[in-house]
Amino acid sequence: MVGSKQPTPVYLSPEEAESHCRAGASIFKFCSSEDGIRPDVVLVGIGVEVMFEVVAAAALLRQRCPELRVRVVNVTDLFVLENEGTHPHALKDEAFNNLFTEDRPIHFNYHGYVSELKSLLFGRPRLDRATINGYAEEGSTTTPFDMMLVNEVSRYHVAKAAVMGGAKWNDRVKIRQQELISEFDKDIAESRKYIVANRKDRDDTYDMPSFDSSTHVEHSCTFN
Repeated sequence: MVGSKQPTPVYLSPEEAESHCRAGASIFKFCSSEDGIRPDVVLVGIGVEVMFEVVAAAALLRQRCPELRVRVVNVTDLFVLENEGTHPHALKDEAFNNLFTEDRPIHFNYHGYVSELKSLLFGRPRLDRATINGYAEEGSTTTPFDMMLVNEVSRYHVAKAAVMGGAKWNDRVKIRQQELISEFDKDIAESRKYIVANRKDRDDTYDMPSFDSSTHVEHSCTFN
């Protein structure tokens, strides 16, 4: 079990969290497009901080590219990803496809090494549609968000992956693909420039993004 030492967002009610943890993975409907129905791309967060970046990316995409249909998934039990039959918790292929779709691009934002996740997913069908970013042993004693940037797990990197994946299924996104990627690349460069100049992250970096008035997100301690 991995637990954060700092206050972190609570995305679910106690009842929702219990169901989510029993399942090991589920759709975060509050930050998905239309509850995650018929997505162009699936964004997956595994880990406390990198999951926040996925949620932040979903908010960015809703603002800048509302035509992109995004499904956001959080995984708390890594063993659900293993190939069917290799672990008692492993999802059957039908359940795996219900969660991650049968054919849409999937982008994993992972708090560990990419090779770890690849080994867990090995054997699942049609994994050529999946991309993974994770810890790449980049960075040193720096700011929290700078670590996200240098390891390419920041909200801007997730948003770029979403646009590149979603453009394969959504023609309106395809038309805007280069424009959007350039915007996110500029965000990355400006964020690093600010951190170097000020030796800290922007004050609003970890403010919880707003999706709608019904979003019940608060800050507290949680495990993921």
